Amino acid sequence: MLIDTNVWSELTRPRPDAKVLNWITAHFDKCILSAMVIAEMRYGIAFADDPARRIRLQTFHDDLLGKFRVTPFDDRAAAAWGPMRADLQRRGKLIGERDMLIAAHALALDTPLVTRDVSDMAKTGTTIINPWDV
Repeated sequence: MLIDTNVWSELTRPRPDAKVLNWITAHFDKCILSAMVIAEMRYGIAFADDPARRIRLQTFHDDLLGKFRVTPFDDRAAAAWGPMRADLQRRGKLIGERDMLIAAHALALDTPLVTRDVSDMAKTGTTIINPWDV
């Protein structure tokens, strides 16, 4: 299951939501780390103004990289993204570009996308799991 940035971000909070923490713990061995999510995380680290927060985010990021294989955004994901974006645009339902790339990556991997952003991601046709609602 491809884990969206907002799920990983929840785990960086001082007191993460217990449902999310329990869900990740129960499904740890099935979690996939997308290169697109890594890019968003690196942006968040670089953008953090507070040095202590930046260090905490970098440590969390490095820990994730040590535990999960990063799955590259490849030609299959690109092939899923093109028709997805065209369909969303035709229907007037475009979502954020990075969100589309992450959804396309999950679709190409034929795996659910684990996210809190259900309303936007559901428009993509990707199977969605919301760990806040489980």
